[in-house]
Amino acid sequence: MCAKIKVIVNDLKKTQGEKVKFQNVLVGSGKSADEIKKAKLKGHGLVGNDKDGKVVDKIDGHAYGKKEVEAVVAKLLKK
Repeated sequence: MCAKIKVIVNDLKKTQGEKVKFQNVLVGSGKSADEIKKAKLKGHGLVGNDKDGKVVDKIDGHAYGKKEVEAVVAKLLKK
């Protein structure tokens, strides 16, 4: 996760961390390739999975900011 998005996610973790599990995953580590494929991302980005692992929302690449990340979190909170 790029530094800009990591800061945004870490800030949201402080306020929403009890309701939503946040995880920074480095592309190429663990099962990241499987998650990228499952979310149909081109290479990297943000994936919002529900508690059962189903993709609720995704954002390709890293051309997004706090507003877009907050929108994904809002969708997860509705689940």
